[in-house]
Amino acid sequence: MGKKKDLRVPPRKPVWNIWQGLLIVAVVTLIEYPLGWLESPKDLDSSHGILSFIGVGLGDVLLYFIVIWIFLKLIRRPFADLGFVKPLQRYLVLGFIVGTLLFVSIGLLGNLLTKLLGTPAPQSFAVAVKGTNSTWEFILLTVLGGVIAPIKEEMFFRGLIYPPLRQAFGRGKGILLTGLFFATLHLEVIRFLPLLIGGVVLTWLYERSSSIWPAVVAHGTWNTLMAVALWIQRY
Repeated sequence: MGKKKDLRVPPRKPVWNIWQGLLIVAVVTLIEYPLGWLESPKDLDSSHGILSFIGVGLGDVLLYFIVIWIFLKLIRRPFADLGFVKPLQRYLVLGFIVGTLLFVSIGLLGNLLTKLLGTPAPQSFAVAVKGTNSTWEFILLTVLGGVIAPIKEEMFFRGLIYPPLRQAFGRGKGILLTGLFFATLHLEVIRFLPLLIGGVVLTWLYERSSSIWPAVVAHGTWNTLMAVALWIQRY
């Protein structure tokens, strides 16, 4: 029984370390900087700006997949080591419930922090959703924010970053540090606490389910409900 438990994902003894994960961030950043992908389009209230935003988002996801794929090839490990394995159905349901609860609780916390600390600059995704001029633009943005981006972020934060932190510091501290890293890389001061909580919950879900997909479902549900709420606020 003990041997079987050691084979669960996230791997208890990953063959990579946290510094290699940070190197991947550095490599992607160095590639994206000269391409201008680190800055959001200015005209997010137009179709051209929204399509540019979607294009950059898709390019970012593809680039992360390519760099991580090359990294896994170099260390001779499969994508399954990042949690890309079939989960139990109950954990997919739990992911949907967790995502809904995150949307409600993080939204309420965000409103409270806004009253105390002031209104932060709107996120590019929120500006793009509010600037959509057609239903198909909204659908494309929702697919990007609710499906594609969560797969990339969960693959990186939960799949790649969490296992070595868990191995070095234990489950509890590993979950907390992954949440801190998740919040820090979003570069949001006022939203730091809500993002920290979200990152901790998503990492806990990954640990609990031993699969990346429940965390993807939770993250995607959270983002999709936020997109729908922003869409409704337009009217």
